[in-house]
Parts: sequence; C-alpha cells; structure tokens
Amino acid sequence: MDFPSVLSDPATFSETQTQLVCRSRAAQSCTSSQFSVTNTDDFIWRLVKGCIQIGFVPDIGNAVNTVPADRVATVTALAGILPLQPSTDPVVLHLEGSPRITFNFLLSSLARYGYAIQQCEYLVWRAALERGAVADNALFPLLHFVLDDLPTSTRAPALDDSNTVALLQQSGEKITSAGGITLELLGLYLSWLVRAGFLPPPTGVLPLPLLGGQAVRAVGRSGL
Repeated sequence: MDFPSVLSDPATFSETQTQLVCRSRAAQSCTSSQFSVTNTDDFIWRLVKGCIQIGFVPDIGNAVNTVPADRVATVTALAGILPLQPSTDPVVLHLEGSPRITFNFLLSSLARYGYAIQQCEYLVWRAALERGAVADNALFPLLHFVLDDLPTSTRAPALDDSNTVALLQQSGEKITSAGGITLELLGLYLSWLVRAGFLPPPTGVLPLPLLGGQAVRAVGRSGL
C-alpha cells in the first residue's frame, strides 16, 4: 500500500478523521525485521546479554509475545487510514506474535549460534546471577525484577488478534499477521547486536548472518 499517496488525498484523510478510533495494543515491540536495528536498553536483550555474561540461562517455558517493530508500525498506520467498520465504538487491535516463541526457545537458541551457555532451573540461575551480578552485567539495573520471581512475572496472556488479521486482509498487505520471531530472524538480531558492540561474537557451528551497510554502535541508557 502506498501510504504517502493515501495520506495526501484530502478526501481520504478527511474521511479517516471522522471514522472510528482504533486502539492498537501491541505485544512487546522488538527489532526491525528488515534492518535488524534495535534498542539495546530493552528487557529481552538485557536478559540475553546478562545470561551470556554469566554462562547460564533459566528454564522458563512462558511465552514471549514479541512482534517486529516494523510490523507494529504497519498495523498502527493501517489503523489510522483503514478503519474496519463505520462505527463510533473503538476497535482494539491486538498484536499477537506469530509464531509465539517461549523464553526457552529464545535463550536456548543462543547455544545454537555458539554462545557458551547452560540451561538450569530458575533458582539455580538466580543464584548464579547473584554471584555474577557486578555493575557491568547487563541485568544489574533490573536485579529487583529478575531476582524476584521471573517465571511468574513474565507470564503473558494470549491475545485475540482477529481484528488485526482482518485489517491486514482488508489492506491487501502481503503479511497476514503481526509476525513473530524465528530462529533465522533471531540470528539477524544477534548479528546486529554483535556488530554494534553490544554482544561478544560467538563461536559456533551455526554462523550468524552477514549484515550489509556500515558499522554501527549501540548505546543503551546505562551504556551497557
């Protein structure tokens, strides 16, 4: 869809102003699926780095409802110019990761790309983090959260994304859902984080994808 031409059409823009208000409720917005650029001051990537730093990952089977940032932007833009129905009632557009991964999938995938990590029970992981949680650990600013009861606090409810799917079908976009994180896409994200200097390079059988473009540098809020 040509968003600039739609938004520049006075008739269309005027119509969308008077039609219903759509509320987009996104899952956790992750990295761009096209450019792999991400915000390193993010719980997921801090968890990934913190686990790599101590060499352990927790056994947590909870789902991670995370959606690529560009998919969130697409749905948000469509919600403003293609209301589902002429009504004054707001429509909620849930963004549900598809496929919806788990923390175990996310963290165990690090070993497949060559990071020296070992999966263990949460209490064992918490003890290891307490021993290794020095100021340069990526999880240091979040110790109050991750040391409390991470298996309970990271539970994510299933969302009804039928309105979002209907919106995407109406728009003619090639995508049929908000999208999710696959092993291949995770490799792209890790590759960008390595090139940005946020993560150390791994040494494994499954190599990280090569990225084009110029070198980048990522700086989070704390500089980690």
